[in-house]
Amino acid sequence: MDMTGMLTIAFVAAVLGWILYLRYAANAAVGRSVELLREQIPQLEGAGPMLVYCYSPNCGPCRSMTPVMEALARETGQVFKFDVSRDLETAQKIGIRATPTILVVAAGEVREVLIGAQPPARLKRLLESPA
Repeated sequence: MDMTGMLTIAFVAAVLGWILYLRYAANAAVGRSVELLREQIPQLEGAGPMLVYCYSPNCGPCRSMTPVMEALARETGQVFKFDVSRDLETAQKIGIRATPTILVVAAGEVREVLIGAQPPARLKRLLESPA
């Protein structure tokens, strides 16, 4: 195998490793209290389910996802935005390692973490599921 092939394999392995790390770190947030977020989002007091859209204005995928999340917020009233660039410390404490990240919240805790852009139909199903 030539050097290009080995570099390609190493690059793919590094990317896959990073994706696995992000998923592992995200799963660590499941079960955590959303108390830290209530300072910015007081509406998280409800039973849920609710979505917390964690984004950064400088994130390319976030720019395409933000209009979808804003429309879903207007439609349901159960979607809230959290700009991680304004409060990195809270984002790290909750376990947000990448943007966009969507936290599925119910009864005051994180129930599920979704990394990356998500289809609107999936998000609607999450909001319609029982808390």
